[in-house]
Amino acid sequence: TQIMAQTSLLQGKRFYCREWVFHKIQHCLQEKTSNLSAPGSAEPLNPVGGAGKGGSWGVLLVGGPGSGKTALCTELLWPSSVHGVHRGLHQHCLGFHFCRAEDSDTLCLSGFVRGLVSQIRRSGLVPEYEEK
Repeated sequence: TQIMAQTSLLQGKRFYCREWVFHKIQHCLQEKTSNLSAPGSAEPLNPVGGAGKGGSWGVLLVGGPGSGKTALCTELLWPSSVHGVHRGLHQHCLGFHFCRAEDSDTLCLSGFVRGLVSQIRRSGLVPEYEEK
């Protein structure tokens, strides 16, 4: 079983100009209605698992190669700055997985699923998870 890196993949590099994304993520995690629209966008942001009472809210970040997904998620998990809205967002993380094209272990679906299951169990954010 492969264990994902527990330190920043940015390796000491500075992270700039993405505060708007952190605000959007924070807003999605705090929003309580299903009719949330992104600022300046007509496209709704939908919660993971439904928007009803007790629905679980989350964020799925997608983008093409080189669009900054890894850098953004790395900064969320291991902030390089003591300032900014993203400080503390890592506490909402159930699990993470970074794919690396040169590492076939990170591209294995079964390893991905096992890794996320293990992280969710250890996170303590879903106390009912062990019961299911």
